[in-house]
Amino acid sequence: MPRTDDVSLVVLKGHLLVEEMLGELAGNVLASARYLDDANLSFHQLTRVVRAAVPVKSRHKCWDLIFALNSLRNDLVHNLQSRRVKGRLRDLFTIAEKVQPVDGMKIEKSQDAKLERCERLRQCIVDCMQFLRGIIFVVEEKRGRPSSL
Repeated sequence: MPRTDDVSLVVLKGHLLVEEMLGELAGNVLASARYLDDANLSFHQLTRVVRAAVPVKSRHKCWDLIFALNSLRNDLVHNLQSRRVKGRLRDLFTIAEKVQPVDGMKIEKSQDAKLERCERLRQCIVDCMQFLRGIIFVVEEKRGRPSSL
């Protein structure tokens, strides 16, 4: 993740990292995931497909965080001066306050509101990635494959 105070750069890079993990997860849960390459799915569509295919955590609140990140990214890409960006950030942060991405590990988030905006945004992206990594780990363990951690 870039160490910058440029919200756009953090969102775009974070979105790409999360999308890469969704692709990895799709490869682990779909028998013929290679056919998705030509499907030209949007991030939103890929997330829906993966969420429907995962055998665990399909109702987890972190999916909402992933979708909120995508909404923020879409607003930035289509209009860098969008008035909706502040609202999207607020929505993302509100969801992030309630999300515990790793089962059995309580992350203290009471001080997150005091972080600088980009640092808080990076933490949201890390939450998404930890959540997805946890699912990948569970799926690979169930399949008897070593995790690609």
